[in-house]
Amino acid sequence: MAERDRPSDLSDLQRRIAAARERDGAADRPDPGKRAMASGYGMAVRLAIEMVAALGVSVLLGLWIDGELGTAPLFLIVFLVMGMGAGFVNVYKTVSGFTHGSLRGPSKDGEDRARGD
Repeated sequence: MAERDRPSDLSDLQRRIAAARERDGAADRPDPGKRAMASGYGMAVRLAIEMVAALGVSVLLGLWIDGELGTAPLFLIVFLVMGMGAGFVNVYKTVSGFTHGSLRGPSKDGEDRARGD
């Protein structure tokens, strides 16, 4: 291989690649304020879907059982109440887990485990 065919210094190439990635990455990074807003909207949609899904499944199950057994609104009412309870429990678990997880740092979480909390 001749002297002129040798590749140039790799550190120069790595430096240029890093600079190009930094330029591309800066344009693609979301604004932290917008990301927090999107996270809040995502959480609200998730909670709404959990509540509607629990109610929808319970109402459909109650209607189906009422149709099969011929008991007009009995199972609809029973499963509606159970569905509301399940929806509230799911929402409560999601919100309490989100709140506790976001307020605790990794060091505090480790201290709680060490104490047995």
